[in-house]
Amino acid sequence: MLTPNAKGQTVRSEKINSHTFTDIDWDEGYFKFCKFEGLSIEGRQVTSDFVGCSFKNIDWYWGLFSGCNFINCDFADCAFAGTRFPDSRFVDCKLVNCRFTQDDLGGDCDFSKTIAYGCSVESSLGFGPFSSTVISTG
Repeated sequence: MLTPNAKGQTVRSEKINSHTFTDIDWDEGYFKFCKFEGLSIEGRQVTSDFVGCSFKNIDWYWGLFSGCNFINCDFADCAFAGTRFPDSRFVDCKLVNCRFTQDDLGGDCDFSKTIAYGCSVESSLGFGPFSSTVISTG
């Protein structure tokens, strides 16, 4: 069972859903092999690292992922509206059926100084350097 985390604490192999996500400290944490599922979140600043994690059915509005590292993570059926990812890195990640769209005020998702390396993007719109087209491979 998840318990509230101190700043910078490691969380491993946890399932994080609408019942447990309020216990998460998103500031400078380290998440390894965690499953984030069925979350609908507005706002929040995240400055954590994610390794081998999965994100499924996530609806995040006006989030700020500042300097985050996503390494070997899977994103499926996720929506990020007006969310910013400055100075973040996506390495060997897989994105399937994800949308990075404008918020209600017309603000785009921001990928300033974001790096994507070795990622596969399928049936997704608005992700970083591929933002102008829907990419579908396979």
